[in-house]
Amino acid sequence: MKLIVLMTVVMVGQALSPSSHLAPADLARLKAVFVQSCTPETDISNLFYSVLGMKLLGETAPNKDKLCAAAAKLSDDSSVENLYAASGTAAALGCPLKFGAKATEALKTSVGDGSSTASIFFATKALVSGGGKVDRAVAKALTSALKKDDSLLSLGLAFHVASLLDGDVSSVFDRIEDALVQADEVDGKLLQFEGGLSVTSVLLTGAASLAIKAKKPLPVTGEQAVKFANYLLSRKSVQQPKGALHLLEGVESMTGKNAQFTPLAISLASPLAVSAANPNVDISVSDLKGASAGDMKVTVASITRLSDDQAIATNVDLKKAGSSYSLDLMALKPTAGFYELVVSATNPGKTNAAIVGNTNVKLTVKVLTTISINNAELQVLESDSFSGGRSVKLAHPKKEGSVVPVQQKEKIHLSFNLQDTVTNTKTLVHQAFVKIARVDTGAEILYVAEADKNKDYQFELDLGSENVDVQESGKYTLTLILGDAVMSNPVSWAVADLDIQLAEDAEANLGPYAPKPEIKHMFREPEKRPPAMVSTVFTLLCLSPILLLLVLWIKLGVNISNFNLSPTTIGFHLGLGSIFVLYTYFWLELNMFETVRYLVVLGIVTFLCGNSLLASIAKKNK
Repeated sequence: MKLIVLMTVVMVGQALSPSSHLAPADLARLKAVFVQSCTPETDISNLFYSVLGMKLLGETAPNKDKLCAAAAKLSDDSSVENLYAASGTAAALGCPLKFGAKATEALKTSVGDGSSTASIFFATKALVSGGGKVDRAVAKALTSALKKDDSLLSLGLAFHVASLLDGDVSSVFDRIEDALVQADEVDGKLLQFEGGLSVTSVLLTGAASLAIKAKKPLPVTGEQAVKFANYLLSRKSVQQPKGALHLLEGVESMTGKNAQFTPLAISLASPLAVSAANPNVDISVSDLKGASAGDMKVTVASITRLSDDQAIATNVDLKKAGSSYSLDLMALKPTAGFYELVVSATNPGKTNAAIVGNTNVKLTVKVLTTISINNAELQVLESDSFSGGRSVKLAHPKKEGSVVPVQQKEKIHLSFNLQDTVTNTKTLVHQAFVKIARVDTGAEILYVAEADKNKDYQFELDLGSENVDVQESGKYTLTLILGDAVMSNPVSWAVADLDIQLAEDAEANLGPYAPKPEIKHMFREPEKRPPAMVSTVFTLLCLSPILLLLVLWIKLGVNISNFNLSPTTIGFHLGLGSIFVLYTYFWLELNMFETVRYLVVLGIVTFLCGNSLLASIAKKNK
């Protein structure tokens, strides 16, 4: 209890409200999840979750007779979990089960000494759904089970069982505080239990049921209730029947006349943006299921412009308009921007202490304005001049009728200013672009229009500059593009068509990106060859030693008596001759790599034959 008191002190002055509620779209999606599993072929657990979920939504499950028959098939099952799901399904459909002997014995065994909290929960719920009564001995078995297992899920199941027992249940009720202090807080806005949606919902619904049974208030503050509600609503996108049922059961425990606290969701029922065409801010006040909270007094304590924290109005009462409450925000003549509304909803009569999350709720709205373009002018000036030239007055949204010619050494200058039509003052926008697009190809270039200290926008494009992006002559369209988060009329205005004519050597204007001249390498011209006679004489002089050798051989005589006609002798001489021929071909047409490849083969053969030949001669001489 001390922890709860401490949390209450910390929360003083902090306004906390449910972040959302179950909207019609959320309820329709949950219904679709349940309908998908409402078939006889579905697992009995999913069927149970779906049927109970449909009942909480106020819908009737389809194929009732077939679903009752599917549940009846398990009337004599030995699994208490199946009996719990089957009996719960049948009770929700209005066709209670009559348990068989095997099922009765299983239920009796599951609530005896030594049983777990889960077994006691399933058996007790099944007995109640089947129209039976819970034995008093269940209380003793439940106390014994909690001594063995006091986890959060076990405590939650015990709360549900205790709410079905007769007599004093204070010993179990006192454990509620032990469970609540184990809740984890997230970002100061959510409270949840370890285990997620299922454990959180089981604990909250079990504690709420037990508090009603014991006729005692839960040890929970209004702020904690809102935080639990925020956690449940953060899980409203569940896709499985079990999670969807736990979500609805948790939300149900915080709505209706038996709820200790009823968090109210104060939210926008109208679009985020308001404008002169849609001036009203509509605010809805509903419970977590999206149902109306009834007639309330809704007051906006303050309306503050976020850009400068300036309050433009305080203590404004809203008017009831259908199911929501309406405020004509544009009647306060706000400037464009974002505004924060601090809203409270109270009962017009006696204060209801059960209602929480209904005061100082902060909502953000956006005020849109319409922008007009004034004093727009297009000028074509000489590159080195700031005056003279040609000038065209522009009027938004009309496009200039004639094509504006622009030459190589000229620059384009566009000037304009923007006016807020609500306040009739000059204004600036977040995005101001000038687009130049080629008409025939669609290629476009975007530039930023800058504003000066007087809030006048200027754009200039010098075609004579070295770094200009426009590289080709042709017809271009100049378009002004304006946009802002608080601008209701974004602008894409085709200002005029431009006939841009660049010089033939426009490549010179490309600066460092211009193509360089082609590099052509000039090889040295071969020197003049000598006359053919000189070459012939030189060749004969080179061959003269061979001719001299032949002449001497003829004169002296050649001794070939020692020439042996063996394979090695013939191979050596042929190989040696082939090598000389190869050298001749190397000089005439072969390259070095081809010559080496052939030389390897000839060299090996010549070496082997020559080695054998020399060995035989040496042997013969000995």
